[in-house]
Amino acid sequence: MDLFYHVRNSTSEVFAETRWMSEKSFRARRPSPLVTIRSLNSDIEGPIRIIGLVVEARPGTAIVQDLMDDVDSAGSIQVIVEGQLEVEHKYILIGEVTEKKTDHGKTLILNADIAHDITDLDIREFKRTLDLEREVHSYLVR
Repeated sequence: MDLFYHVRNSTSEVFAETRWMSEKSFRARRPSPLVTIRSLNSDIEGPIRIIGLVVEARPGTAIVQDLMDDVDSAGSIQVIVEGQLEVEHKYILIGEVTEKKTDHGKTLILNADIAHDITDLDIREFKRTLDLEREVHSYLVR
């Protein structure tokens, strides 16, 4: 009898706790902006997104060239990641930009929290989709 009473009360407490937790309100996080490497500076706060091609990779670090910028002016950045990225694969990288002082001046580094392989993504089609999204947004904002 005592065991049944304990289980019933424990279950009620769990449901009450779950109900209380679900009533909390959390501010919605803003999505990380998709930026070009060329536009990066050390003043950027919060996480950013970059779509790039891995040019060189070693365990824990990689050099990534921007795929969203013009081919002639696309920049590249050193990225710190967990694990190893594959050379010549496309990735979407989300993380914070930090600045490192070197003998040659200051260098920007992306500390990537998320690195998602998007090698199969058609970049031209993706850019067209982004342009269409901007057009729709500007039309709706009028």
